[in-house]
Amino acid sequence: AGEADHDVAAFICEPLLLGTAGMVTYPASALGELLAICQRRGVLTIVDEVFTGFGRTGRLFGCDHLPFEAATPDIFCFSKGLTGGTMALGLTTCTASIYETFLSSDRTRAFFHGHSYTANPLACAAGLASLELLLTPDCQARIAAIGTAHAAVAPTLAAHPGVVAVRHLGTMLALELAGGEPTSYFHALRDTLYQTALTRGVLLRPLGNVIYALPPYCVTPAELAQIHDTLHALADVAHTFRSDAQAPAPSYIAD
Repeated sequence: AGEADHDVAAFICEPLLLGTAGMVTYPASALGELLAICQRRGVLTIVDEVFTGFGRTGRLFGCDHLPFEAATPDIFCFSKGLTGGTMALGLTTCTASIYETFLSSDRTRAFFHGHSYTANPLACAAGLASLELLLTPDCQARIAAIGTAHAAVAPTLAAHPGVVAVRHLGTMLALELAGGEPTSYFHALRDTLYQTALTRGVLLRPLGNVIYALPPYCVTPAELAQIHDTLHALADVAHTFRSDAQAPAPSYIAD
């Protein structure tokens, strides 16, 4: 953005946590600097809080971790936790200055965009109910408790020989596991990790050799301990895994 302002329409990011990139985290200060550069150069900033919003990072939104003096993004995108997973719903917010560009009785300024399921009444009702529940002291305490439990087990997991890196932010705990080949969505460990977790009663979604725990806020302490024990077991699997070994074909249906 600093080299050729006229070539940059917008800067789009996930705040602090790149989910499908392998649960990669980065500091709030870095995001603050990027937003400041964009603001100085007149570049629109769009923040994707679909994954990071509604408590996942330990605060209500990922951008809540930004320094107080940081620039405010121009557009926010929300979904997923917006309804607590009960119904599909997306939400886009923008600054008043952006909204006012198409707030007019002049039809040539209209924002001609929409889709078939805009403002679904049931989804909106679910969203309002979910937000009301999310903001209760009990739910906020549950979010904090998950983060505390993750932080307690992270050092032990980081010391495991089968673990390359541990990443923790709020209710997210991720392990990048060893396994004889570079980190990749197509890592040979993937199906073995999935099947091993399933046999222990835990449904995880490995991103190749990166596994992560992202429990719902209603998780019990016993269930969370079961998840953490499973992460330890998967680290054991990674430590002994040979990428050239023939892994058994996974069965995704329990016997």
